[in-house]
Amino acid sequence: MKKVEIKNGKTIETPWLRIEEAAAYVGLSRSEFDRRSKKLPHSGSARCRIYNSRILDAWLNGMFPDIPFCPEEEIPQRKFRARRSSPDEPRGIIHPGTGKFYPTRLASVPHETQKKRG
Repeated sequence: MKKVEIKNGKTIETPWLRIEEAAAYVGLSRSEFDRRSKKLPHSGSARCRIYNSRILDAWLNGMFPDIPFCPEEEIPQRKFRARRSSPDEPRGIIHPGTGKFYPTRLASVPHETQKKRG
């Protein structure tokens, strides 16, 4: 319940929350809340949607099977791209002036320009 102050210092309690308040209530950012709650029942106009806290509680508890709170298939998984390199390419950096090879920590095979210590 949200307390709203009206005239003469009187307050009323209401279960209705604005979009920003509803997003904070369920623990999401405004943009993520908008993305996930498109089908969620709400009131108000298109410019000013308001959500009932009881409906938000039911949504969090999974009472809306058609509108899951955290749909796993919709959450994008971060994909890392592999670097483009050939197997013969050295793993490291070659100084342009001296030609000295500086291997990365993952390199296990020395490059032919690297001098062997002996």
